[in-house]
Amino acid sequence: MAVELSTFDQAQDFLACAGQMLYAHETVNNLILGVSERLDKDPTAYENPFFAVVRINNGDVILAAAMTPPHNLILAGIDQVETGFLPLIEHLQSRRTLIPGVIAQSQIADQFMDAWKKHVGQEGEVNMRMRVYELRHVQMPPLPPGIFRLAIKQDIPTIAKWLQAFTLEALGESVDPDLQRAEKFVTSSKVFIWERDGAIVSMAMQTRPIAHSVSVSGVYTPPKHRRQGYAGALVAHLSQHLLDQGFRFVNLFTDLDNPTSNKIYQEVGYHPVCDFRSYRFIEA
Repeated sequence: MAVELSTFDQAQDFLACAGQMLYAHETVNNLILGVSERLDKDPTAYENPFFAVVRINNGDVILAAAMTPPHNLILAGIDQVETGFLPLIEHLQSRRTLIPGVIAQSQIADQFMDAWKKHVGQEGEVNMRMRVYELRHVQMPPLPPGIFRLAIKQDIPTIAKWLQAFTLEALGESVDPDLQRAEKFVTSSKVFIWERDGAIVSMAMQTRPIAHSVSVSGVYTPPKHRRQGYAGALVAHLSQHLLDQGFRFVNLFTDLDNPTSNKIYQEVGYHPVCDFRSYRFIEA
């Protein structure tokens, strides 16, 4: 089977080529679409982005790839996706593109890693197993005391600390509190909280708005406030808020090693769609 690889400098051109394939399964592809749409709207959002597609001889796109260094290569594809791995790998190797790892639907990620090991000789290890969920109707849970509200300027120092804690807990990455990043999220109305007795006890964020959907991420409750229903109430209210804004559905990623969060999201109306896997390449 003849295949052809094309690369793009602009997200707009990438989406014009791969969009039909990607939008046909918007929740499955919400990560690669979210990154691409953000760069389409703001080309300065990430430095040195990489976009590529592999097409078969009838013009159908079977593999789409995007990367915003230093983040993992994101892959998406359909039947025969494995046919596109070799031309993509050869191109990346010829350009000496530094790739820390890959993230994709589990089967695609596994197949790509097999091809990468065979042709590059580099091993990889799974550093996160995830599940993608979608919600179209909220099932409001029993609500704990407190209120749902948008984060405000006074919350920024706490949000910065919570983002640091979330990054360590969810991603295993140790970072310093970043007040500027927290301020950017808060002032752009992306952070929502559950407040009880004048104190904030849980946070969640809206991110990656795309054609018909938007994602919830960064759900974090400090240990001392857990198991009191705050995260479930917050995610339920935020999801309903996003549906009320006109999005047809809401999606999110969960860590499969965290059964509590997977249970909470299903209780408020999220349904599993597919599993994802993130690989980190092992340095020789």
